[in-house]
Amino acid sequence: MFEFHSKELSEIYGEDKKRFRTDSILYGHLGEDRWHSTLQTPFTNESIIQFEKDLKKEFPPQYKKFLSTHNGCYLFDLLRIAGKRPDTYKGLSIEEQNGTPFPLDTMQNLYQRKRTPKTHFIFADSIVKNTYYVIDSDEKILEIDYRTKKIINSYEELKIFIDEFIYEGKENLENGIFFEFE
Repeated sequence: MFEFHSKELSEIYGEDKKRFRTDSILYGHLGEDRWHSTLQTPFTNESIIQFEKDLKKEFPPQYKKFLSTHNGCYLFDLLRIAGKRPDTYKGLSIEEQNGTPFPLDTMQNLYQRKRTPKTHFIFADSIVKNTYYVIDSDEKILEIDYRTKKIINSYEELKIFIDEFIYEGKENLENGIFFEFE
């Protein structure tokens, strides 16, 4: 379901990519050890089950399917989908450590509020858009404004949601639009 995203990113960035020993792939070198997009290595079913046990939380089916293809990603400076960081950084270079996924539990703690419905599974955010993303009980992806906590947009499934970001990122690249972070 999500395998084509790596093919699409390879087409967009061409040879401008780097594969780590961990098999994570970075795309679009922006200089000073900064990359535009990153896809993490997939999880096995056993690893997903253990990850759920570790967090004491059952993941929505769409997120599990995503993890079986990518343990998190970072797309075009627009979208960060959380995953599981390695249990240890032993033996990883600084660049490899920086290329690990943003931790899911940290993502959820960042955006969880008293009035957040228990059925909202927080899994991604966009610093550029000042939004975060949840999977609701109907398996829809909801885009939520960080400040107002109002739903801005809804997507029928995770694949469509990611496709939208790839389309926007590709358009930004074609127009020379990049975001600077300090």
